[in-house]
Amino acid sequence: NSSRFGKFLTLQFSASGRMQGAFMKTYLLEKSRITSQLPGEQNYHVLYTVAKGLSSAQRTEFGLPKGSDAVESFKLLNLKKAGDVKWADFPCDFKELTEAFAVIPSLNDKQSSCWRVIMAVLYLGNLSFTGQGEDDAKVKDPAVVAAVARLLSCETAQLEKAICTQNMKAGLDWISKPNTVAYASDVKNALTKALYSRLFDYIVEMVNVSLEKSGDEMRYFIGAVDIFGFECFPTNSLEQLCINFANEKLQKMFTQAVFESVLSEYQKEGIDVGDITYEDNKLLVELIDKPATGILSLLAEECFFPSGSDASWLQKIKSQHAKHANFSEERLDRTAFTISHYPGKVTYQSTGFLEKNKDPLSQDLVVLMQFSDDDFVKTLFEEKQSTAMAGSVRRFKSAKFVGLIDGFRTSLNQLVKTLEGTKTHFIRCVKPNMDKKPDNFVFDVMQRQLYTSGVVQAVQATRKGFPDHLPFAELLSRFELVVPKSATNKKGADGVRALLSSAGVSDKEFRIGKTKVFLGVGVLDQLEQRRMEYIASKVLSMQMLVRAYNARKRLKLLRDEKARAAKAKAEAEAAARAAEEAARKEREAAEAAAAAQKAKEEEEAEKERQTRFQRARQMSFERSTAKKRREQAEKAKAAEAAAKATAD
Repeated sequence: NSSRFGKFLTLQFSASGRMQGAFMKTYLLEKSRITSQLPGEQNYHVLYTVAKGLSSAQRTEFGLPKGSDAVESFKLLNLKKAGDVKWADFPCDFKELTEAFAVIPSLNDKQSSCWRVIMAVLYLGNLSFTGQGEDDAKVKDPAVVAAVARLLSCETAQLEKAICTQNMKAGLDWISKPNTVAYASDVKNALTKALYSRLFDYIVEMVNVSLEKSGDEMRYFIGAVDIFGFECFPTNSLEQLCINFANEKLQKMFTQAVFESVLSEYQKEGIDVGDITYEDNKLLVELIDKPATGILSLLAEECFFPSGSDASWLQKIKSQHAKHANFSEERLDRTAFTISHYPGKVTYQSTGFLEKNKDPLSQDLVVLMQFSDDDFVKTLFEEKQSTAMAGSVRRFKSAKFVGLIDGFRTSLNQLVKTLEGTKTHFIRCVKPNMDKKPDNFVFDVMQRQLYTSGVVQAVQATRKGFPDHLPFAELLSRFELVVPKSATNKKGADGVRALLSSAGVSDKEFRIGKTKVFLGVGVLDQLEQRRMEYIASKVLSMQMLVRAYNARKRLKLLRDEKARAAKAKAEAEAAARAAEEAARKEREAAEAAAAAQKAKEEEEAEKERQTRFQRARQMSFERSTAKKRREQAEKAKAAEAAAKATAD
């Protein structure tokens, strides 16, 4: 993460373009994070990963006491409980970490040693002292210092003595002076940071050894600089000054590269650019880094004097730069000063500048580490006669003091020199929002980054002179509409000159090159505005015609729709009438058929009635006739009987 340290990654290529190696340089590792973190922040991931991932066998091998597997037991991890760690957000777990180490041949057999050093760092964070402030320091828990000594393979008593006391030379003799609690805590923190940073540098060095290929044929490379951005916190110290100074150096290079690319374009087109200038941050860079009088130079000088202090150094830079446009004093805080950087003003707190530049590590502790029984610890603390890793402090056996800023300035100058000898491309990364959410662009957040990254300043630099460059054909074809046709009969440079003159552009506001025209600030905007006004006027006429056409078309559609509706209505009415007539006829036919059927039925009923009547009369007649016959028969019989009786 480039917010924790800067890096310059180089990919090496042969003359034929084949990649054959790689190496990395690092700058200003954020060591302060190891011993203190801002609220809501974590320490370095590897500390959590190792603290959780060591096996029981490894803990036994390291002689760690019970409870060493509890992540929350280490103060440097800044945890109340293990559940506070979001393990899913970590880049890897312990298994993946060990596999990554195994890939590097020179690190594979050093894994156990690396874990020892990291655990020593964690246990140093648990080391505390009895008393407070100016009291003599005494270790509160001897078991903690014993665990650290065991991990670093040194004597417990010697380690405790090196932390709690300091040897001072008085004449020809050495005397031992007890450290105060506050100073002993600083010594402990210095050892903690030294162990971690030296382990970090060692791992980077071993990675480089495994990847880097040396030789003249490796002069071809592609490099990527990923460096910390501009920083401004409520309290700013030496770390922020170094980071912001690095950004100032790169911003100067960025502005110069952008402007020089413009100048080369002018020269290519044969344009006189003698009167074109641009503002850069050269004066501010000199304010910080100028030999003898720069802020960092005076800091290095102050560290050389035994009686040097933050206050005397601050007084020197105030006297030296009182009239500098980019430097100002803080009236309400006598220990602070303000520098006007390209993104804005930053107030630095001078307290602790000298101590941080000296990067104090007790010489007694250095010697103790150099005589450790562990060869790996010895390696970390051995004096290197060659150039140290970028950003680290080099200490030579000479009269001149070399502090943190000296190593940093040397590395930074080497980086800038390397970059200046290459074809440089700049990539500005902008964070769209502070919530780490996709598709959410917050204007204020992005605007602030454009200012702090120097993009706005670079654009302002390029806007000096003639920022807009157009080929002849493009200018003529795009803006021929805004001038009379008589001014566009010519082609090439003559046509461009005639067009611009007809458009009211003065000769001072443009330059004509071999294939392009260079327009001054605002000229292209004026031409674009006139073009848009012309197009707008024509568009209004076109809109009027189109709207009239659309209205007529709409009216015709409405009329046609109305005629179709009327026709459909008439057809519907005719169909309804026809249906009604057919229904009427059908109804009348049904009624006629019903009447005929009824008449027929009545006729048949009448016939039936007549038939029954006649049958009834016939039957009545027959009964009457039969009755008469019976009566006649009876009378005849009676007469016969009477006659017979008479006869008798």
